[in-house]
Amino acid sequence: SPTKTREGTIAAAEASWAVAAQHGTELHVPPAAPAAVAIDADRLMLVLINLIANAVKHGRRGGRVDVGVDSGSPRTVTIAVDDDGPGIRARDRERVFALGERGPTPAEGSGIGLALVRMILERAGGRVEIHDSPLGGARFAVTVPRAANLPV
Repeated sequence: SPTKTREGTIAAAEASWAVAAQHGTELHVPPAAPAAVAIDADRLMLVLINLIANAVKHGRRGGRVDVGVDSGSPRTVTIAVDDDGPGIRARDRERVFALGERGPTPAEGSGIGLALVRMILERAGGRVEIHDSPLGGARFAVTVPRAANLPV
């Protein structure tokens, strides 16, 4: 069923505050225009919680994570999760989505989370991409289709 991005983003951030606080990480979620997207609320939450937790884990201790929504496209909405860590080299950006793979980092992890994120998004007609973050680390950009004929 369709989800409103503002509520989904806020709920995912609220579920991530404790993890961020443990690392001394500031979690910023600026206000965004509401947009209805064609992905189930629970799945969107799972995707965003995973990406926020990764951003906190791989960002600087005492650093910053930003979660922003760009609803400027008529057909899609993009949610970006930015961190201030070391980033992900271009040659590793596809590999980190493979099941069981992890980036070159000492941080703990199973290598399942990003594979699951990609699978969930692709099944919903969306995608996830990695870019350089304006904060200096990695940006995970989640793009999902807008819900058809749904009030925002």
